[in-house]
Amino acid sequence: MIGRLLVFLGGLLVVALFAALLGPMFVDWTDFRKDFEDQASRILGKKVTVHGEVNARLLPFPSVTLHDVTVGPDSEGAPLVTVSRFSLDAELAPFLSGEARIFDMRIEEPKARIRLLADGTLDWLRGSSAEIPARTVVLEKVHVTGGEIEFIDQQSGRTRKVSGLDAEMTAASLAGPWTADGTAVVDGEAGGFHLASQQPNPATGAIPLKLRLDPGNRPFSLDLEGDLSLAEGKPIYKGRFQGQWRDAYVEKVPNDRKPVPAPRAKGEFELTNERIVVPAYRLELAEADNPYVITGEAKLDTGAKPEFLLTAEGQQVDVNRLANDGGQGKTGRNAAGSVRQRLNLLIAMAAEIPVPTVPGRANLKLPAIVAGDTVLRDIQIDIRPAGTGWTVERAAAVLPGRTQVEARGKLTLIGSPSFSGDLLVASTQPSGLASWVSGVVDPAIRQLKSAGFSAAVNLTPDIQRFEKLELAIGEAHLNGRLERQSVNGQPATLSVDLSGNEIDLDAARALGALIVGDDLDNGVFAQRIATRMKVGKLVAYGVESHEVDTIFTLDSGSVSVERLNIGDVAGASIRASGSASGSLLDYTGKAQIAFQSADPTPFLTMAAAQLPPHPALAWLVKSAPWYADANMQAAVSLGDAGGSGLTAKFSGTANGSTITADYAVDDIADFTGTAALKMNATLENPETQILLGQAGLDPLPTGTGVAGRLSLDVSDQGGEAADVALRFTSAGTEATASGQVSLDIADFLAGAGKVSVTSDDLEPFLMSAGVAMPAVGGGLPTQFSADVKLADRKALFDRIEATLDGNALSGDLSLDLSGQPKIEGQLKAGRADLAWLAETVLGPVSDPATGKLSQEALPARVSEPDLDIALEVGNFSSGIIDPVIGLSAKLRRSGGELILDDVTGGWLGGTLTGRLMVANADGTGLYQSRITLAGGDLADALPAQQEGGQAAATGRFDFDLVAEGSGKTVSELLGSTNGSGSLKVGALTVSKLNLGLLPQVLEAAGGIKGDITEDKVKAIAAGLIDAGPGLFQNVVVPFNMTGGVMRIQNVTLESQSAKLDGEARLNVIDGTMDGTVHIAFDAGDDALAGAEPGIRLAYAGEIGAPARQLDVGDLTNFLSLRAFERERRRVEALQSNVLEKQRLRREVVLHRYREDERQKAEAERARAAEEARQKAEAERLAAEEAARRAAQAATEGASTPTGQPLGDGTFTTPEMPVSPDEKVTRDSLPPAKPLQFESLPGVN
Repeated sequence: MIGRLLVFLGGLLVVALFAALLGPMFVDWTDFRKDFEDQASRILGKKVTVHGEVNARLLPFPSVTLHDVTVGPDSEGAPLVTVSRFSLDAELAPFLSGEARIFDMRIEEPKARIRLLADGTLDWLRGSSAEIPARTVVLEKVHVTGGEIEFIDQQSGRTRKVSGLDAEMTAASLAGPWTADGTAVVDGEAGGFHLASQQPNPATGAIPLKLRLDPGNRPFSLDLEGDLSLAEGKPIYKGRFQGQWRDAYVEKVPNDRKPVPAPRAKGEFELTNERIVVPAYRLELAEADNPYVITGEAKLDTGAKPEFLLTAEGQQVDVNRLANDGGQGKTGRNAAGSVRQRLNLLIAMAAEIPVPTVPGRANLKLPAIVAGDTVLRDIQIDIRPAGTGWTVERAAAVLPGRTQVEARGKLTLIGSPSFSGDLLVASTQPSGLASWVSGVVDPAIRQLKSAGFSAAVNLTPDIQRFEKLELAIGEAHLNGRLERQSVNGQPATLSVDLSGNEIDLDAARALGALIVGDDLDNGVFAQRIATRMKVGKLVAYGVESHEVDTIFTLDSGSVSVERLNIGDVAGASIRASGSASGSLLDYTGKAQIAFQSADPTPFLTMAAAQLPPHPALAWLVKSAPWYADANMQAAVSLGDAGGSGLTAKFSGTANGSTITADYAVDDIADFTGTAALKMNATLENPETQILLGQAGLDPLPTGTGVAGRLSLDVSDQGGEAADVALRFTSAGTEATASGQVSLDIADFLAGAGKVSVTSDDLEPFLMSAGVAMPAVGGGLPTQFSADVKLADRKALFDRIEATLDGNALSGDLSLDLSGQPKIEGQLKAGRADLAWLAETVLGPVSDPATGKLSQEALPARVSEPDLDIALEVGNFSSGIIDPVIGLSAKLRRSGGELILDDVTGGWLGGTLTGRLMVANADGTGLYQSRITLAGGDLADALPAQQEGGQAAATGRFDFDLVAEGSGKTVSELLGSTNGSGSLKVGALTVSKLNLGLLPQVLEAAGGIKGDITEDKVKAIAAGLIDAGPGLFQNVVVPFNMTGGVMRIQNVTLESQSAKLDGEARLNVIDGTMDGTVHIAFDAGDDALAGAEPGIRLAYAGEIGAPARQLDVGDLTNFLSLRAFERERRRVEALQSNVLEKQRLRREVVLHRYREDERQKAEAERARAAEEARQKAEAERLAAEEAARRAAQAATEGASTPTGQPLGDGTFTTPEMPVSPDEKVTRDSLPPAKPLQFESLPGVN
């Protein structure tokens, strides 16, 4: 503002010079130089002297040229104004009328000195008064070039300088109005200006003045409008101002979007020699109809007591609206990718703000700034100018991620930017802060709940120092200091001294990347680093270490570890020290490392996850549990031979093993595989089982009780294959493997060699290694040899020759380890066991303690290789009756499923074919079987009888069975068996089943005395049932199985003399059975209705030797009934005789009864006849009498009634109606004689 005022005052000085130059037009031209000096001095009120040439002409137009003109002197005797060359051209006609019209004026290199006196007045205004003929001079065009103005402020002791002043001016009169356009440099600040003035106010003398300032390096322009006046000799410019961002600095927007108005400000101002005062201003942003407004006041006092003041308060600012880009969202994020870049951008913007050279303060307070998805809240800045920068009394803001930032100290912007003071950064949502800074969120930051630091900092481009550092990263709290230096382009040095409870290096690196950007690794690891750190917990690359204490330095490729103590990293403690220097191709150094761990499994697992994958490392991780109680030391040396080789010596103990190893490689930087390598390692342990585990096997937790020694020798001369020899020795056992194999990661261990095993008893080692073998406990002398080829994770075992406890094995096998291990090939064996094969899938089949089927739950999965083997076995034990002879089958196993397919062989005198599948699906067992036997011999299938060694039955048979089952245990698996099948016999002979015993029984039963009882009958039948065979033809016995029980039902067999009905139940779980056979004998002529001769045989007990019970109830009933019938017939004969006699007696009685009745009837008949006769006779007589009487009456005249009885009252008895000629004698009957049955006893 002062500079722009000086430009205006310089313009006034030029006006005075113009007046001095125009003065000669009103004087006599005869003494032009002297008259010019006198008139100019009178007009300007200052002494004017022309030291150079004076050229003047009148025609064709008046023209004057002056050289080396001075005005002054000032209070110190120096000229106020000097002009190197001054010329003007005037029009002649107006001049003749008394008006001076200058159409072209040129002022070259004018220099002015304006002094502000201690009392605030200008020395220019002191002295004689000017008499400027203001209204008679017209300036059409004035050119000023190369002007300079020096403003000397005696109040503040400062001097301001305007240089490079070039202007084009016009004036209707010297009193105005004036217009001027030009450029100048004020104290090094270039810019342009435009002024327009009116004529002074006659009443106040104030000059209305409009002034426009365009600073060249500033993004704004300023318009001033007010009155310029003098008060007590002091100039005052007072009015209103308006500032606006220039279009060149406004962000360009696409054509389809409405342009955003530039920021603009307006307010009141008062400008004097001593101060600039803005009582109130209003800054508007965004749309004109709905702007964001910031208001405040400003003051710059350059007087005796310099003072600076700026306040700003506003509402929430939405930068999206300011940029008319509200729809951009996250795409509107600043492209800066780190805190350092944002700080550099912020510092660059702050450096463009001029720093007042006077004391004062500035206060900024905004509730929020919204930019895209970014919200800056509670912004408050309290600063004071401090020479080359600012004193920050308080700067605070809430950044994205709920990040509180507070700063206090000295901010230097001019020259080398720096900040020295207190700095606090605290974020309760670090992921939000990271997203705002870089646009991406590191997973390590995403897991942090809080992060921040506070420190006394000194930040410069060369040094970044953090003293009294308190660092919080999540749960980690650290104290100490940190300093980074990079002076004069030298490699940066980093000094770190921290201690605390824990630190997460992954999170710290992620936060560091936010600060320095993506080049963190290049910016840190290429520096010299000195670190001292002691923390309770260190997390790096996902690994936790506890009780870490270290001091180390890195310097130009060299490293020195004075101390590295780790109390616990994945269950191990490590102590290390050493140093190394040189380049990658020429390193030298030594290191001592001590390692202790009760269980190194977690440590080795962690190491394998961090290191590049290698098969040897994977093997070591698998074997890690067998290296318990490890206590190892290592001495490492680099470049002993003057090259880039490495040697290491290891010694120590682990799980009772004494371990020694030497390793040497002549070039650790070899990337072509030509480096020579040698290694030998020896492990000795009093328990071989531990050595097997340390060698990479998975032995069972059962010891062998013998000591062992394991040695490995590797020699690689940089060729394609290395010579490798592995040897295991123990009491009576030696195993060797040797050959040439590759050590490259791509085809690790690919090569060829030989394997041999010789052992007096290999069984303890196989059992310890978890290999199940049949006939455990009897020892296993072993001879084994084979040629081995390894390639593409496949092992080919050719020409296998082995003898295992006399069981000869031969064949060719291949082991594929590219995925699920798989064994393929062909194998011949002298003998094999089905139970052993099943155990590879189901685990133990039987309980060793009881010998019964195992009740233990099946293992979730028995990890065994897949199989696809063409198997030939001379003697295959199926566990059922006799073994299979000459078995051939396809043996397959995959995914817990074992299959014997295409089975053929000789069994029970016949030909066996079929298929068997046994599976284990995560602890659930399943089996399916299909068995067909053709032409079997029952004599081979059934056990022989005790007496005589005769088979229980004979005959050729066919047998088929389809069955399946499932369960959680072996017992449950077989107990759930379901299936069906049949047994077919063409001619069946049962050795002890006499079906023709009935006649013999009947004969023997005839001699039974007394009652016939079952005991008496059983004694007879038991001696006869085994006396002969039973013969049957075309026997078919179907059966089914449910729940492990075979059921035979409704079986009927017939022979010439008997019929058999039977059923049976065979329990395959406990090997027991029960069944019954009912034999119904053909009785022929001895058959009886209501009773059949038969016996019932009940079998129960073990399937191979069941107990027989004889039930003769039916036979006893038959015999009893037969005896009863015989007795019945005898009794019936006796009863018939008795009944006959009784009949005869009844007939005699009947005859007697009938005779008595006849006689009674005869007597009754005679009596009735007599009575009838008498009645008839009486009736006749009565009739006769009546007739007689009628006649008499008729004759006598019926004097007496008829029908009256006789006078004496009696009736006359009629005569019997018997004719006399019948000669009936009516005498009494003779007395009857009784009947006599002398021949029937008991009848009389």
